[in-house]
Amino acid sequence: MRSRCARCLRARCLCALLPEAPLAHQVELVILQHPLEQHEVKGTARLLALALARCELRVGEQFSQPPNPEGRTEALLYPGEPAAAPPGTAPQHLRLYVLDGTWRKSRLLLHRHPWLAALPRVNLAAAAPSAYTVRKAHAAHQLSTLEACAAALQQLEGLDPAPLLQLQARLLSALQAARPAPTVPPPGGSGGTPGS
Repeated sequence: MRSRCARCLRARCLCALLPEAPLAHQVELVILQHPLEQHEVKGTARLLALALARCELRVGEQFSQPPNPEGRTEALLYPGEPAAAPPGTAPQHLRLYVLDGTWRKSRLLLHRHPWLAALPRVNLAAAAPSAYTVRKAHAAHQLSTLEACAAALQQLEGLDPAPLLQLQARLLSALQAARPAPTVPPPGGSGGTPGS
């Protein structure tokens, strides 16, 4: 088994893609990641957590609700009902939970955690379709975790999403560069008989 970077958890270290210092923002993010996503080469959650100053990444299938001694308003970034971003909540007083996994796995995480399902939802307003082409989206609203969080921070606190989207673009380039080149059959080696 190939060794992994202790920081980004990648066999091919991607730490050089990260900003020099974590990006400042006000909303506290808690990413709840399904274990099958932890070492997914195309996953964006780990790099997102390293790129942001107030972002915690938790991996598992069962999560207890973290203590909230500062009394932050809590919400879930997830489409559907109950849909209501907490009105009038100052960004620095908001804790936003994000589920990281396939749509099937994220629905399973939501089903297993009634405390999450009961939270008010933050729905993304007119988010652009995903530019993360290494993962297939079945609908326009299906974004990478990084894209969804960038759009949410822009919507909730006016954060410029460009640095995060640039990070994703650099990740996409690195993944495409690491792909093995397609093999080309030798001339005359296949594809029919000569003269046919």
